[in-house]
Amino acid sequence: MLRDLRRGPGAVLVAILAVVGATAAVVIPAPTSTTASWQDAEWVHGDGAIGTSSFSCGEDVGYTANSSSRFLGGSVAGQDLGAVADLRGLDVTKTGTQGVAVSPATAPEITRTETTAAYGNPLDVGVLGSVAGLDLTGLGTGLPGGSAGAVNQVATSVATGRSVAASGLVSDSGGVLVTDTTPTEALPEPATLDLGQALAGVADLQNISDAGLEVGAVGSSAQLDGCDLLEDEVWGTASGTAPDAPTVRPALLAATGTTTTAAAADRESQRVTRDYGIASLDLRIDSPLVRSLTSSVDATVRTLDAAVAEQSRGLAGLLTDEVEVGLAGIVRIGLVEGTASITAPDLATVLAPVLRETLTDGVVTVDLGSGQVRVDLAHLAGSPGSGLNGLPPNTELVLDDRMVGDLSGRVGTLLDGWTKRVIEQVTSLLASARVQVQLDVGSVKVLGIQALKLELRLDASLGAVLSGTAPLTVTPRLIGISLLPGVLDALTAQLRDVVSSAARTLVAVAAPLGTTLVNIAGTLVAGVTPVLRALPALLSVQVNVQRDVPGSRDGRYARTGSFSVTAIRIGVLGAGSGTPLAQVDLASSTVGPNLVDLGAPRS
Repeated sequence: MLRDLRRGPGAVLVAILAVVGATAAVVIPAPTSTTASWQDAEWVHGDGAIGTSSFSCGEDVGYTANSSSRFLGGSVAGQDLGAVADLRGLDVTKTGTQGVAVSPATAPEITRTETTAAYGNPLDVGVLGSVAGLDLTGLGTGLPGGSAGAVNQVATSVATGRSVAASGLVSDSGGVLVTDTTPTEALPEPATLDLGQALAGVADLQNISDAGLEVGAVGSSAQLDGCDLLEDEVWGTASGTAPDAPTVRPALLAATGTTTTAAAADRESQRVTRDYGIASLDLRIDSPLVRSLTSSVDATVRTLDAAVAEQSRGLAGLLTDEVEVGLAGIVRIGLVEGTASITAPDLATVLAPVLRETLTDGVVTVDLGSGQVRVDLAHLAGSPGSGLNGLPPNTELVLDDRMVGDLSGRVGTLLDGWTKRVIEQVTSLLASARVQVQLDVGSVKVLGIQALKLELRLDASLGAVLSGTAPLTVTPRLIGISLLPGVLDALTAQLRDVVSSAARTLVAVAAPLGTTLVNIAGTLVAGVTPVLRALPALLSVQVNVQRDVPGSRDGRYARTGSFSVTAIRIGVLGAGSGTPLAQVDLASSTVGPNLVDLGAPRS
């Protein structure tokens, strides 16, 4: 009965009358833990005084509410990030309608009323690059105009017992703007955590110029309905709990502040909302060998262009010389008219897209343009569909030897496939070069009369020349002499050999490219393998990191717990020592503890 009357003033009056009527005959014991149902509006003060309480959530304004947001915490290279003034977070405390405490005091005001205090303290990404080993400046670039920024920090505390905190790529109202489906154009560039120092002791970095973790935009938010949670604790009214079901006395009403049971945890889960989002998490390895792949192709193309030009310039002379040799003793060659040329496609232009290609299998990426190898750790160790989002609280990513060992094979497969395509394309382009011969070779005129004229004709691809299917024709125009059939056939064969020799010279220029690319690719795979194998021992990554501090009672005051969420926590250990070189918390939000005086009127 009393439970049904608890919300109105009448509930308080009934409780007071009931207690007054009972004091003459009943001795009130001190509070002790019990497994009896705690469904009574009355509770006993630590000093033995009797008090009552009713709740009118959304109307009572006697609460002290706390909210806190910090985009960046932890330490890097021995530097406590919490001690860096430019990285300070935001704390907002609202005490009833009396006032508000904000730290830092310079934090811009978002909303300020008698009952609500909302503030923002976005970090200045321009100063974030000064933290040794951690570069967050990328988070300030690439966002669409009008964005609140990827390093936002907002906190709202309300006198009715409600708290909201959010940090990272979030709205001023506390909404997380990073999801599985956020378009790339709505996200900033990633932040970078340097891994060079950690890798130096365990991996041969001879062919590695840099290595780091790249963390895309992150965000987190936490909301607490403090009045509802306290009401649930006092009255035991969380949905799903029968009114008369036995339950452990709520911790916030126990003078010792002991932890709550599963039932209490269920109540908390209904009154506390936490969310987080992580756009991406990549391992980045910079190697000059990646650029060596493309520079080798460039060098081959330049050499081929020069060889084509050289063979084209000399082809007419070679053919004429061969005619003269073939007809030696029969006629003396004197007049040559027409052209002979080899014309190849613009190899550099055609191959340019291939040399800027990004090779990927969805997990490993080789960026030929930037000279980087990337590993998508979010989808490798997280969920194949949603990456690091939607994972249970306190999920730790597991990078085992089998997983990272497979990565080297992935890199090799990508490079092998690209090398094969490059060789095929160079070969195809070379084979498509046009060989054109239109020469008229005549004998020296005697008394103004030309005794012999040969017409040499060919228009075919270099590939046809190499395969022997090019239709080179030699047509004699005779005036004063005759040629035996065997002489003409032999001359035609010799001329075909001249053209084929020029074609084979060009093929020989391109031939070493395949071996060169295979060797570079093998060296690159060997270079990144030690870095990949070192990851399990050096790297620790947790996502959706949640921490709860239980509520308590101190005399007449009841406090909710505090509830926090950090989007991602990254730890980097020193080689062989296990000493942390870095522990970085990105996008942390905390709500509570929220406090109420159970013995005082609150509305």
